[in-house]
Amino acid sequence: MGIINELSELSALRAKIKQLEGRIEYCKEQSMMIPGPMWGEEKIQTQPSGKAPFEKWVIKQLDLEKEVKELQGEFEALSIKITDEITSLIDDEQEIRAVLYREVSFMKYTDIAEKMKISKSYVYRLHDAGMEKLKERV
Repeated sequence: MGIINELSELSALRAKIKQLEGRIEYCKEQSMMIPGPMWGEEKIQTQPSGKAPFEKWVIKQLDLEKEVKELQGEFEALSIKITDEITSLIDDEQEIRAVLYREVSFMKYTDIAEKMKISKSYVYRLHDAGMEKLKERV
C-alpha cells in the first residue's frame, strides 16, 4: 500500500473514531434519561421485561467504547508506520515535521506555524514540497 493511500486510511480511521465518539455521547445522554409515565395514552397491558429502560443505552455505549478502543489501536499502529515511512522518504527535517504535523497529527497550518516558529506560508511550501517528495518516491 502506498504512503498516500495509508494517509487516506489514517484520515478515514480518525473520522470513524470521531463519529463513534459522538454516538457514545448520545448513548450517555440517553442512559441518563428515565422515561416518565405517558399521560393521556391508553394503557397497554404487556409483560414487563425486567430490564431498566436505560439498560440498552448503557450496553450500546459499552459496545461502542470497545469498538473505539480497537480503532484507536489500529490508528496508533498505522501512525507509527506512516511516521517511519515519511522520515525515511523525506530528507529535509522541516518538511518531515510539516508533513507529520499536518497529515498524522491533523494540525491546522496556523498551529503548525506557531509550533515551528515560522510563517504560515512557509508551512504551506514545506508541506507541499514534502508531499511532492512522497508522491515521487512511491
